[in-house]
Amino acid sequence: MAQTGPRSALVVVAAGNPHKRARWVELIERQGHRILEAVDGDHALATATRHLPDLMVADVVLPKLDGLQLAARVASNPDMRDIPTILVGSDLESYDDARPIVASDDELLRHVDRLIARRTTHMENLRTLRRALADIRATAQDVRDDAATLSDRARHIAKGTDATMISVLVADDSARFVEANSAICALSGYSREELLAMSIWDLSAEEVVDRGRRAWKRFLRDGRFEGSFRIRRSTGENVTIRCSSAANVVPGLHVSTMAPPRLLHVLRT
Repeated sequence: MAQTGPRSALVVVAAGNPHKRARWVELIERQGHRILEAVDGDHALATATRHLPDLMVADVVLPKLDGLQLAARVASNPDMRDIPTILVGSDLESYDDARPIVASDDELLRHVDRLIARRTTHMENLRTLRRALADIRATAQDVRDDAATLSDRARHIAKGTDATMISVLVADDSARFVEANSAICALSGYSREELLAMSIWDLSAEEVVDRGRRAWKRFLRDGRFEGSFRIRRSTGENVTIRCSSAANVVPGLHVSTMAPPRLLHVLRT
């Protein structure tokens, strides 16, 4: 029976042979999943980096970057290391439970069902926020040459996600906000103008400020933060949100995508 609703997944299918690729696409689409096709290993890696699928299926024999190399690249990327990869080949031993190597279509479908069923709410929440960040990174690359000032770039970045219900904040090196989208205004209760006069600590719940200040230096050094955070709305109410942040999306601009868990559930379904 085909899967529907919230269990539908985004799957990258990579094969140099068009007939083989078409067969796998048809099999997986019958299960109710959405497909992004890739014709070689480089294409598959670029597609996965841009769209952050729930699962990758790749031929062991691929042009440019073979399936084993592709799986290793995905596993070494912090944004993608929790994306399972199914390789289709023969006479090879699997990496591990999350990176099986299969030899038949029936085996492929069994592992597709198994790995998609293993998704957790936490993983799906993170991937929703990471996809919004991927949209923003793509936008930032597009406008880097066109935008005259850092402020122009920040404005484009804040509007750079297709998931318009995801809150986006852009901060500078001193943790002051330089841009905000409409979703964070609705979530926080502050206007854009009010947020641009604030720092991260002004928006943080009082009990997390000290810990947040210590974490900020680590964030700038490591380049990423993911997890829960508590913000203080304009009404004084504290709200727990899920957050995925990337430092230096362009030099000097640091971006956070965020949403309450209840909204992330709605977006997934």
